[in-house]
Amino acid sequence: MSQTRYRWMLFLVIILVASNILLGYLLMQTGNQPAQKKRKGNDVSAWYAEVGLEQDQIDTFKILKEEYFNDMKTLWSDLRQLKDSLYQQLDKGVEDSSSQNILLMISQKNLEADSRTFLHFTKLRKFCTPTQQARFDTIIPKLINRTGRRR
Repeated sequence: MSQTRYRWMLFLVIILVASNILLGYLLMQTGNQPAQKKRKGNDVSAWYAEVGLEQDQIDTFKILKEEYFNDMKTLWSDLRQLKDSLYQQLDKGVEDSSSQNILLMISQKNLEADSRTFLHFTKLRKFCTPTQQARFDTIIPKLINRTGRRR
């Protein structure tokens, strides 16, 4: 081969190596962003600030939040187990009495979970001033309806 062809091949190899390095750098940069976005999306302190809570209120909210999640863990576990047992009966269909019983138990557990969640936020709201309560009332529906809200 002529010396010109070697230079072109060397030039192309250098371009490929440089583009691979650039691509690797960009992938590493964008790889970190979803984790940061997820942390920001699940960071409850952002909505604490939006409501305008004082530090002692935030401390109370954090304690009540931990109590709520500890209380709800068993209920959510029961719901998962019921749903698993329901879907293990796919061959029987919805008309089967055991499937109907499981569906009824799931609806009762969902009712209980929603009631506990409502009571939890009612309890939190009592720790707010009237101004904070107005902000709280607009933020909570958004917080409840976001995706991926459970830890």
